[in-house]
Amino acid sequence: MIFLLLIISCKERPKENERPSAKPQETVKIESPAAETGKTAIDSAGITERLQGKWKEIEYPYRTAQFEGSTVKFVEEGTEARPAFQKFELLDDCPFDTNNIRDLTSGDVILALPETKRCEKLTVSKDTLTLTGFSTNTNADYNIVYLKEKP
Repeated sequence: MIFLLLIISCKERPKENERPSAKPQETVKIESPAAETGKTAIDSAGITERLQGKWKEIEYPYRTAQFEGSTVKFVEEGTEARPAFQKFELLDDCPFDTNNIRDLTSGDVILALPETKRCEKLTVSKDTLTLTGFSTNTNADYNIVYLKEKP
């Protein structure tokens, strides 16, 4: 009987060189919202940094855009309303019901203006800012090109 107890207790004891069996670990995959939709993530901070300063339109020098922090002010000659800074957002899609944005592709950046519920495609390089959209008045695409003014 003692011999039987000894055999049973040795079977239940783990061997010295044997690792205890590990429970299978659960793998958790965390994906960004951009990865879920297949869209490229927008570098909002980098683009916002490049936008800072004053920009002057090439074709009409009395139209300017001035970016300060997360606000923008558009100035145009002959408008009744006094220009003021308004908050902007950089998104991958327009959250408003507009008809001037079409043919969005992965990587497109949208300049969204919540105050006026307006959106435009935006591209920016070191010294050139382009706002693009579709004009329902002319039924044609438009490009407004600005050059960055030197401080």
